[in-house]
Amino acid sequence: MSQAQTIPGPIPARGTALVVGASLAGLALAISLARSGLAVDVLERAEEERQGGTGLRLWGGMGETSRRRDGSGTAMPSIASIASAGAPGPEGWATVRRRLADAAALEPGVSIHYESEVVDIGQDAETAWASDANGKVHVADILLGADGHRSLVRRSVDPAHPDASYAGYMIWTGKAPYDAAPGWAEGRNHMDMITLPHGDGVMIVGETKTNGEPRRYFWQWYDPTSNDYLRETGALVDDVSQYSLVNERIAASKYQDIHERSAHWPEPWGRIVRHSVKQRRIIATPIAEYVPRRLMHGRIAIIGDAAHVPSPMTGAGFDTGLADAETLGALTQRGVVGPRGRKVLNAYEKQRLGTAQRMVRSGQGFGRSLLERTTG
Repeated sequence: MSQAQTIPGPIPARGTALVVGASLAGLALAISLARSGLAVDVLERAEEERQGGTGLRLWGGMGETSRRRDGSGTAMPSIASIASAGAPGPEGWATVRRRLADAAALEPGVSIHYESEVVDIGQDAETAWASDANGKVHVADILLGADGHRSLVRRSVDPAHPDASYAGYMIWTGKAPYDAAPGWAEGRNHMDMITLPHGDGVMIVGETKTNGEPRRYFWQWYDPTSNDYLRETGALVDDVSQYSLVNERIAASKYQDIHERSAHWPEPWGRIVRHSVKQRRIIATPIAEYVPRRLMHGRIAIIGDAAHVPSPMTGAGFDTGLADAETLGALTQRGVVGPRGRKVLNAYEKQRLGTAQRMVRSGQGFGRSLLERTTG
């Protein structure tokens, strides 16, 4: 990960930040900003305990450390190291989020407000603010949106380009215990991930690392043939992804369809898919893509999936969001009070916009090849 440059100048009082969203990028950002001496309020609409999410690949963080930028110089585990628990490889989203949430809770400058849905945001020359559904107005020097692919904050950053667009395919994801296919993973490294192409789509399969927990398999099935079903359920409206369908929200007829189509995959993966079907433990997600044109406006900026939404096939979404967070942490170490807030966010956009655009476009190439192979 490249080291972001800081803005020269005297160090004023460092200031305050609002972060909208306490998912992976939002929590990483809160930690990074707090390590630069900012007071950070995180507003999250969901409850504290959260399940679900798909798997992701963690590439680094083995024993990495960084130093606090708040003047103490204290050595701390890097945020990548916290996320991966020191070992790269496939990992469950909920596990990574819990690690980051626990680390953020230990930061003296971070306050996380759960069940605080943001309904409006704004700014003036000196501050930015967010109003939540409980009627409270939160004010800070800068406001940062980490509120996912359907970001509210993005609408203030680029109101003419507010929505991620449907990529033309969806992803079914599931997990299964080791005893669903005992013995298959013996002798394999837990980092192994296998790509299984087929006329019905592409599947990514593998085993999550254990961290002392029971071994589990995961699978991700990229499917361009279920667009009509997504529209029927309302998960896709006017080519804008609305939400994922989780477990019991998937129709019994669709589970039967997945069961029958699983015969296309080699064993043990067909059997593992059927195990997820039997348990009704599958997530169906319309794949959205968003190539940003800008990342900031005044005292407001976006990071992570709010800023750039790639195909999961890039394997780079989490790492790119983490790099956004680290960049902002480095840039804010001299503060965000007064004019510096806008200068910091302008520098962030200059450093990160091109990387974000290239990352999303790389995933669009996969989508085109998938659609050409399965429809042509």
